[in-house]
Amino acid sequence: MGDPLKATIVSLTRDIVCFIPLVIILPQFMGIKGVLIAAPIADIMGIIVTIILVAMFFRNLSKETKVTDEIAYQNSRAGVIITIAREHGSQGKAIGKLVAQKLNIPYYYKEMVSLAAKESGLDKEFVSNINQSKDILHDLYLTTAPVKYAIEAQEKAINMIASCGSCVIVGRAADYVLRNNPNLVRIFIYANLDYRIEKVREMYGDTKEKAKKNIIKSDKNRASYYEIISNQKWNNPENYDLCIDASIGQEKTAEIICNYIRQRSK
Repeated sequence: MGDPLKATIVSLTRDIVCFIPLVIILPQFMGIKGVLIAAPIADIMGIIVTIILVAMFFRNLSKETKVTDEIAYQNSRAGVIITIAREHGSQGKAIGKLVAQKLNIPYYYKEMVSLAAKESGLDKEFVSNINQSKDILHDLYLTTAPVKYAIEAQEKAINMIASCGSCVIVGRAADYVLRNNPNLVRIFIYANLDYRIEKVREMYGDTKEKAKKNIIKSDKNRASYYEIISNQKWNNPENYDLCIDASIGQEKTAEIICNYIRQRSK
């Protein structure tokens, strides 16, 4: 389930915390029988710990999600649905917000996660984190039942957002989810690595090496998530209507996107 801490606790509880002390202590009182029963006792104790951790996990999944009145589907005029996929550090979120402001249409990013949590009843944090890195187990994690349920809730929220009219949607493979929508315009925002490293350092105060590491990890994670959802390559330009280098600046990038939208609408 992508929680290495709990997985480690389960493993250590059975094999080290319980079994080794039992196999040392019990024979002193029970002789050879103590050695024989040490393993099943350790198994039982490991099962108890596992049940507790699993119960905590599912309790978190069923936690009531509180969504403020601000987080709601926003009705808009009929027209273009703009989806923005972006490389980490390319400032795609900020650019998407600028585009929405310039076109005077709703903008969805974190709001989409809240709406998906509201639709599914899942914890907002769980839904938000499903496309975050789980290292080598990430692909397996994305195929587990709770995660697939969260992905389905996201897709439902994305379709509901699109049905409300023109908008800008950032991330979450929205371009693929809405691939059959006739009003869809798919944007991919990228930039050279040095530019993105500098922007990540500005945003988070990271060192150059840490910023580079986070960019590589985040992009790999997004690519993996997109491939699981769509069975397509995330940064393939053929999957988008417009790919643009954001190193020219947020304002210029947003303006180019808006001009492109206006030209398509003519």
